[in-house]
Amino acid sequence: MPSDRLYYLDSCLREFSAEVVDCRTVDDLFEVVLDRTAFHPEGGGQPTDRGTLGDLPVLAVVERDGEVVHRTPAPLAPGRVVVGRIDWDRRLDLSQQHSGQHLLSQAFERVMGAKTTSFHMGEDLSTIELDAPSVSQEQLESVEELSNRVVMESRPILVHMVDASELSRFELRKGTDRAGQVRVVEIQDFDAIPCGGTHCRSTVEIGLVKVTRAERRGRGTRVEFLCGRRALRDYQAKNLAMAAMASTLKVAIAGVQEAVERLLQENADARRQIGALRNRLLDYQAEELARQAEKVDGLSVVAALLPGASPDELKALATRLTAKDGVVALLASAGGRSHVVFARSDNICLDSADLLRRAAGPFGGRGGGAARMAQGGLPEGDRAGLVLDAALGELRSLLSRRPALPQHDVDM
Repeated sequence: MPSDRLYYLDSCLREFSAEVVDCRTVDDLFEVVLDRTAFHPEGGGQPTDRGTLGDLPVLAVVERDGEVVHRTPAPLAPGRVVVGRIDWDRRLDLSQQHSGQHLLSQAFERVMGAKTTSFHMGEDLSTIELDAPSVSQEQLESVEELSNRVVMESRPILVHMVDASELSRFELRKGTDRAGQVRVVEIQDFDAIPCGGTHCRSTVEIGLVKVTRAERRGRGTRVEFLCGRRALRDYQAKNLAMAAMASTLKVAIAGVQEAVERLLQENADARRQIGALRNRLLDYQAEELARQAEKVDGLSVVAALLPGASPDELKALATRLTAKDGVVALLASAGGRSHVVFARSDNICLDSADLLRRAAGPFGGRGGGAARMAQGGLPEGDRAGLVLDAALGELRSLLSRRPALPQHDVDM
């Protein structure tokens, strides 16, 4: 037997009495059916009500075959009369969001002709899906302005239970093919639509309506919004954040954006300057390493252990060193995990990747690259010096047996 839904006519009913019609076990919970209820089940974009039946908490409410089913942690005997109490803070919050959605959906239609295709109310924010591919900032501001003006006009939100044949007397935003009795929720002289959800008694109870985000989704646009207490909490959090930033930046709140933009520009300028100085330092470092090069069979070989150097810095130094003819660079960094970069000038017939494999492989090194330059890593930093020594030994052996290995890419 379908449950009598008390919230249909009175969404502000907080307490009621009802008889238990049925109680069944599902998993570790009990599903209680009453002859009447003020609990709104999950559905129609609206989350479940919560509250109590007698001393038992109502954990969730669902609809099944016309029945409103209340999930509780313990059973209630059929035939027992219980008092149900609605979690009013939650009910008011959900009613504010749902009524606010009706308001916004009508405002989007009036401002830009965009229709609502679906609606979802979350625990923290709610969304409307529009059939418009985009929404401009000016349109969002116009929608917010219209919505909040209607809120402040304190228009009644009326509930009509009518036969489907009487729907023509309403200017419905969206029709229905439901037969029999239909519940129409009307914001007086503004919006009307068939709806089974809970709503405020007047628009003023919705409170502030704020669109927080709009983004394209497929061929439409998803709009995120907050109403009432949610909008207030959002404003409070953002105001605290802005006040903290203003205090840190030593400006008024109105000057935060300008101050942040100035800091971002200063940071970009500083990064460019640091980059230029880093390049100059690498140039000097490369020159110093070149002066310390060892002559091996007519080639200038730079073998250096550079504590703390990053892979990018090793590559930059190797590139600078081997820009001149006749140079082989064997560079490594020391630390928790060492990096190794081997490179050679274009006029040298030497396979850097093969040399890296031969020198680092016995010490657990892994890496790869091309004949011109190769790089890899070592699991233990204290082996970097041993790898460089091994590389020098391999290089001397290779150079003594010219022609050297053919140039090709090798992966370890």
